Amino acid sequence: MSALPDKQITTALLAAVENPEAEPFVLSRFTAEQALAAVPQELHGLIRMWRERRGEAAVPDWADVDFPDFRGWHARIVISDLPADEPDPHYRVIGEDFRITTYTTEPGQKFSDRTPLLYERQFREHFRELRDRGLIGWSVGPAAFIGREHIRLEILELPFRNGGERVARLVHVLTHAFAGER
Repeated sequence: MSALPDKQITTALLAAVENPEAEPFVLSRFTAEQALAAVPQELHGLIRMWRERRGEAAVPDWADVDFPDFRGWHARIVISDLPADEPDPHYRVIGEDFRITTYTTEPGQKFSDRTPLLYERQFREHFRELRDRGLIGWSVGPAAFIGREHIRLEILELPFRNGGERVARLVHVLTHAFAGER
């Protein structure tokens, strides 16, 4: 018997602690050059690596990167699959810092499992744009969970193909600060 609650219980618990009054995120989508001008310098190495690995393609293929390319960021990343139909990321690999900060507990969860209101209100269209246009995402806002609002999340979202022509994977890179730090 597993010590973890089943997926339905976990989803219900997360929905219950999502703050419906949470301040909206500021969602942006950029080319690599625009992202370099807009995001904190600590993320520039990741954007440059993404840009170099894409070669002549609009978006790099997942086969062109390796996990060590994200050295120093492993605890702060999530690798997700981005389906062709509903643009709701399915988490595959979840770094420990991301897990603790966002209550994301297990691979296989979807973004909407954790924060259904936030997904409906803002992120469905944001992820659709990242997938359909191959742009880099930048999401800034408070953690949308009751008791976590003092944590300001800043998440870089790097799109990748996965053997095909369309974006099929995202790497979400978490940076965060407590209220008033940035």
